Amino acid sequence: MAQKRKRCNQAQTDETEGPMVDSTDEPDDINLTAPSTQTHNATQAKSTNKERLEHAQKLSRNQVSTAYASYQPPVLSSQLDKFGRRMIAWICKTCGKTVNRPTYNSSCSNLLTHAGCCLRKQHNPMASCGVSSVGVIGIEEIDPREVLQRCALWCAETASPFSALEQVSHKKILHPTVVENLPTRKMVSKAIHLLYVTFQEELCQELKNHTGAIYLGFDAWQAPNGFDMMGAVIYQLKEDNDGEMKLEATPLDFVQLKERHTGQYLARMVQFIVQKFSLEDRICGIVSDNALNNATMINELNNLNWPRFNGEASWIRCFAHILNLIVKAILRPFAKQSAGGATNSDCSDDEEQPHELIDSFDDTETNSDSDHENDLSYATDMPDGELQPGDELTLANIRELDDEDVDDVYTTVSCCQTLAKFRAIATKLKKSPNSKQKFLEICQENKCKNSHNIERDVPTRWNSTYTQISSIVRCEKAVIVWQRNKQYGTPCKSHITQADIHLAKDLIQVLEHFYELTLQLSTKASAQVAEVVIAMVLHPSFKDEYFKLAKWPKSWIVEAIDLTREMYDKWYKPKQPTSDPIAANKAPPKKQTGVLAGLEAAAVARSADTLSDPIDIWLSGGLVLNGGAPVNGLGWWIDQKKSGNSHHGLLQMAFNVMCFPATTVDVERTFNFGRDYVAVRRHKLNPKSVSRGMALSFFSKNKMIRLLALHDYMNKKRDDSKLRAKEKRGTEK
Repeated sequence: MAQKRKRCNQAQTDETEGPMVDSTDEPDDINLTAPSTQTHNATQAKSTNKERLEHAQKLSRNQVSTAYASYQPPVLSSQLDKFGRRMIAWICKTCGKTVNRPTYNSSCSNLLTHAGCCLRKQHNPMASCGVSSVGVIGIEEIDPREVLQRCALWCAETASPFSALEQVSHKKILHPTVVENLPTRKMVSKAIHLLYVTFQEELCQELKNHTGAIYLGFDAWQAPNGFDMMGAVIYQLKEDNDGEMKLEATPLDFVQLKERHTGQYLARMVQFIVQKFSLEDRICGIVSDNALNNATMINELNNLNWPRFNGEASWIRCFAHILNLIVKAILRPFAKQSAGGATNSDCSDDEEQPHELIDSFDDTETNSDSDHENDLSYATDMPDGELQPGDELTLANIRELDDEDVDDVYTTVSCCQTLAKFRAIATKLKKSPNSKQKFLEICQENKCKNSHNIERDVPTRWNSTYTQISSIVRCEKAVIVWQRNKQYGTPCKSHITQADIHLAKDLIQVLEHFYELTLQLSTKASAQVAEVVIAMVLHPSFKDEYFKLAKWPKSWIVEAIDLTREMYDKWYKPKQPTSDPIAANKAPPKKQTGVLAGLEAAAVARSADTLSDPIDIWLSGGLVLNGGAPVNGLGWWIDQKKSGNSHHGLLQMAFNVMCFPATTVDVERTFNFGRDYVAVRRHKLNPKSVSRGMALSFFSKNKMIRLLALHDYMNKKRDDSKLRAKEKRGTEK
């Protein structure tokens, strides 16, 4: 009998599994004494009833189960349970009927049963019909099974708190089906995690069936609540159901960085992500910024001997970061030098006060002959992502550079003061609303172009110096008038002159090219190496001709072609048949005489002169141009695939090489959303919730999550759990 009772208890536990049960509730202490407990003193009984009522009211407020949403706050019932204790009364909001539940029973089955078959709800046609049956058109019917998934995706996409769904004003604009099945904040949080796991399982299976090259992009980021994250984005060329080829950049995973960001530790994190999705045999390259710890990471990954990963040769430094470093090197002579030699743009993200920006150059004028004035490599402690001292652009690297003269139009000191004045103007407008309003009025009077604002120069923001200088030139007339206002303008030492405007216009001509190129790389879905490094053998518009036009040394050209041929022979060359076909028994050919005797020798000579190597055939062909301009290399190869021309295996090689990403912009774009995801009131989110919410938002916005994915996953897990419990009971017999 004891064994039979044990099986009965197990069956009851299995029936209550799932996301709807109060699995987080603490179990009540069940008094197993005899009914004589009724003879206890009244004070103790009253205290026990009060505690259990408070526990039931807590369940009603938290609404861990949807069952509690259909009932009013519980009260003590006059009925007693089998132990002589007062039961908890749950009053239905629809019909007013009271459902009594013992205090020792935390199951919601009786509450759910009544809520599902409430008599008043069944007899009320307006409560059970859909919106279309009452004349409302244009609104789709929602499957109640989709409500939890829809709510979770809404919270992830909009970076809204999980409790936002429960707000009264928000419920008024929701679909009736959603309001009826509205989940609690705990259910939404759990659903986000389950949807993330669901999609990761589907993505893992999809990657197993992918045959092309796979590239990874990595970057680190610190969330507003202090957690360090590493984001991984996967790049691949996919063919959709219509046969169209398209490049996809999909967040693969986000992991928390709990240790120092050394190259060895980052390599372990990358290895963990790659092994999680079983991508060791298909990783062809990695793109990241050129920080020193990333170089160490690449060397550590090379020691893992992944078949298609060749260490530094398979590492692409983010081209957008490189452009930013070039701009920093150009602007470094114009920045203030600190005592340690580092420029103000390297030390802090915060802007200085206007008087500090100008007064800091007083000593510079008197010490203009300092040993370090023209030595841009004096700063030795560089943060990650900066050029190293040996790679810095110094004035000594520029040949035939004349020394500064007092008659020069621009000097180091004057340039530093000019940019400092611009920053002082931006700071004044940012921190003084009255000055900003006065500046707007002057801009309108002088008919300045929009927008009427001076952008801030933020060191961590790309091209911020260019945008600030451009805004100064755009509002030139208004700035000159506004700065002279004694009440709202800037101090006299911060006033700009016509020479400052001339310098700004000259700097714009230099920085504009970097701005346009960075903007092109940042706004596009994903830039490829083929669009950045045009000197590629497989580009139909360049081949090896670009090397010759660029006057590369002949040894370099030979090396580039040899590397191309080596890659082709190793991975893409069509395999020869292992066995020769059995030749039919034929009589020996009749020997030709006379004039025909020379045909055989001529045929052999012609075949010797014919190109047989696919690389040589490709290089000997003509260049493909579009009105004298280069064509889109990847698009041209896609057209070749549609026409059925594989070029002896060069087609797949071109696909794999040309879809190599050139920037980590996709990773940083995800991080930008993460900054909004962790709002001021959401700093208690743990790193797992942050990373999974960010990834789920990307999946949902790109329509990568199918309908009822969460419902199917939960049913699958529930069936698996019941099957394991059944097998366990079978082994115990």
